[in-house]
Amino acid sequence: MAYDKKELLALPDQEKLALAEELWGSVEEKIIAITDNEIAFAEERLKMHEANPHEGMSWDEAREKLKAKYGF
Repeated sequence: MAYDKKELLALPDQEKLALAEELWGSVEEKIIAITDNEIAFAEERLKMHEANPHEGMSWDEAREKLKAKYGF
């Protein structure tokens, strides 16, 4: 299937974003298969958070920690 890359890149930002989301949505379930183990892990972590919502660190704290350790 042919498409005009220049024409696509010339679209307004909102249209490019909508197109990107639609394209990603059409393939994400095929290329990113989530295993039962991953689902169980996420559910366990959610339960841990719900039991102790004030434990852990905020995203800002985690980002600063990563920045200090890895420089980004």
